[in-house]
Amino acid sequence: MSNQERALFRFNAVPVVARPSFWLMPFLLWGLLVWLAGKSRPGRSLPQRLLLGALATPIPLSADIGHALAHTVSARLANAPMDRIRLAADMPRTLYDNNDVPPRTHQIRALGGPIFSALGLLFSLRWRQQTPAGSIRRELATLSCLSHGFIFSGSLAPLPIVDGGTLLKWQLVKQGHTPAGADQTLRRLNLVLGGGLLALLALLVALRQRRAPH
Repeated sequence: MSNQERALFRFNAVPVVARPSFWLMPFLLWGLLVWLAGKSRPGRSLPQRLLLGALATPIPLSADIGHALAHTVSARLANAPMDRIRLAADMPRTLYDNNDVPPRTHQIRALGGPIFSALGLLFSLRWRQQTPAGSIRRELATLSCLSHGFIFSGSLAPLPIVDGGTLLKWQLVKQGHTPAGADQTLRRLNLVLGGGLLALLALLVALRQRRAPH
């Protein structure tokens, strides 16, 4: 733990530390949600927008941090506990001092976050179904659906820094690849997927330009 990090609390015996950059995120997120509150309903007064932004800000933050906290549970179930969680301006990091564990252990440790996000999404969908259309509760429930849904889908992407990459890498190792070879396969896959995404975006832009009136 560096001098720039402070332990905020412990969860499941794991210290949760924060870098100074983390404290920018709640304010930036609040500002974005205040703007969206006015964008979605221009008739709202400034105090209403500020209040709705304050009510909404904890939702994506708890979805993001909760995803990381859930990994402490799966890590304990795998008998390879986590050492700390680091919060910063980007995504939370789950840190292990000992990564010399079997492939199956890596995979079990990686499952906690996606399971939490999937359950959060299901709960949010149920919550949204029970809220009146046009209500503030509906807006908050929709934000919860989007937050958990985005984190869940993003966590399963085959990227080295997220759970999907971890699951795929160690599955390849179980099938006979070396860890270095599995990393190389992931990099090639990311290049292919990145190129495909760029091509799709270019196609969508071209189609939109063709349909635009001249």
